[in-house]
Amino acid sequence: MRTALSILSILFSFLLQVEISPAILAQNSPPAYKLQHLRFVGSKRYSQEQLLAASGLKLESAYSAQDFQNAANALNSSGAFSQVGYRFNGAEAEYQLIDNNDVVPCLFENLVWLGDEEIRAGVKKKLPLFAGDVPTNGDLAMNVGKAVESLLKEKGIAATISVLPQSKLNGPIEAMTYLAVTPQVQIGDFDFTGASPSMVAELNKVAASIIGTEYRRSALQGFEDVQFKPVYLNRGYLKASFGDPSTSITANGSETTKISIRIPVSEGAQYRLSAFNWSGSEIIPSATAAKLYPLKPGEIANQELLKKNLNVIASAYFGKGYLKANVKAAATFDDAAHTASYDVTVAPRELYHLRKVEFQNLNEAQLRQVKDAWKLREGDVYDPTYVQTFLTKNRNALHALDGWSAVWTQKIYDDDKVVDLVVIFRRGGPLQPAGE
Repeated sequence: MRTALSILSILFSFLLQVEISPAILAQNSPPAYKLQHLRFVGSKRYSQEQLLAASGLKLESAYSAQDFQNAANALNSSGAFSQVGYRFNGAEAEYQLIDNNDVVPCLFENLVWLGDEEIRAGVKKKLPLFAGDVPTNGDLAMNVGKAVESLLKEKGIAATISVLPQSKLNGPIEAMTYLAVTPQVQIGDFDFTGASPSMVAELNKVAASIIGTEYRRSALQGFEDVQFKPVYLNRGYLKASFGDPSTSITANGSETTKISIRIPVSEGAQYRLSAFNWSGSEIIPSATAAKLYPLKPGEIANQELLKKNLNVIASAYFGKGYLKANVKAAATFDDAAHTASYDVTVAPRELYHLRKVEFQNLNEAQLRQVKDAWKLREGDVYDPTYVQTFLTKNRNALHALDGWSAVWTQKIYDDDKVVDLVVIFRRGGPLQPAGE
């Protein structure tokens, strides 16, 4: 009997090395083997202890050939490995692994009941192959969501976790997001720690639009950059900064959890504009531009008005056919005087021409009047402002279009540096662009 068992063990070892299918192995119904030695080779991401726990195998325990196959299946289905192979001879087993390097970070969007590190540590105890990131394929990403649900259940929170891949439009997956669908986490109020009373009032006006809405960490970051920060920048607090938000639960229910969001604020000093330096060009002289600037030296350095200063220069270049002109302003701060000066540079780049223009929705008489009045010819340097004022400047010559307006589209071809313009006329309505 012992001799027959040894022969059978050798036979199975040979079959596995030549990758005989599990279906054939199952047909042979092999006896159980007591596992004495187990080794994992090839993985650089995981320790022997992690892999042993993930396999479900234990030394000194008895297993069948199918059990070894099941362990391989578990490792493979996790998605943590791009290749899984194994061999065994009864007492010894070896798994050959190649790590899957297509992994992405885990983002915990609204799990306000636990801290991020607490989540990662808890999930790692439940899932030995969790290392803070997850593969984009396989079971591990979904199992992390189930592990989070289990952690919250231990805290008395019956939550449903949604696992959402995050990517740019038509792009690869960049992260895996974990979101509590129930209970829904809602924003209750804000605490702007460090902000002066007058600025707290202004910040709360902006925050009012999202009070009562669903809380998502990533959305809050975007709101902070686009809505909260301009409150300071447009009042001259050019070095104002916000710390990392923190949350506290104010009401915990089975369907809704309300939170308070604390955002540390460092206001810094309020700055005034000392100088807006630009040498001018043949497109627009410096003295002429200075008369058009909304923001003048000595005034509070309102960033919105600073941008309008730059737009004055950029618009002059755009109107001369330099559609890709790049205007930059480098700031120099005098922290003692609380002033800021800006040195402006312009890169005109290439000149664009009108390749063709098309007028639509006109009868013959109207089309004739439009063509007679239209002075921007095909082949001319393209002026995007021309069409904006065409009707208003030519009303006397366009009697056939009384009560009409127009929308237009412009298609820019960067390779050829040309523009195709389509002007669509219609009865009534304001003159406006239809989009590029």
